[in-house]
Amino acid sequence: MKYVLLIVLLVGAVTTIEAQSKKEKKRQKQEIQAQKQTPSSRDPGSSNNLFKGERKFTKSSNSLEAKAVQEYQQRMKQNARKYNKIERQKVKPQYSDPSYFGHKKKPKKRPVGKRKFCKECGIVH
Repeated sequence: MKYVLLIVLLVGAVTTIEAQSKKEKKRQKQEIQAQKQTPSSRDPGSSNNLFKGERKFTKSSNSLEAKAVQEYQQRMKQNARKYNKIERQKVKPQYSDPSYFGHKKKPKKRPVGKRKFCKECGIVH
């Protein structure tokens, strides 16, 4: 019985020592990172290195990085064109006027006795 109690106490002491040493290592890492002065939302640092724009590659113009950057820039330009086209179409009355109900042409307002059920929008008009 004494030996079991002694072993339990010894294992408990070792685990608490290990746990404390891990906490100290984490604290040291956090202090080192705080000392590096990385830019953050509170302290953005100097703005001269931000937003450099497009890079010109001279020696490594055939590298994978250069090709990837060029492909990315092309995709962004294509997306900008696509979104501009969508915005231009949204101005048309077909999309902006609620009386169209999703039709290409404005639906006719028939007299009450001659109204028909519309399969496209589900409204009788």
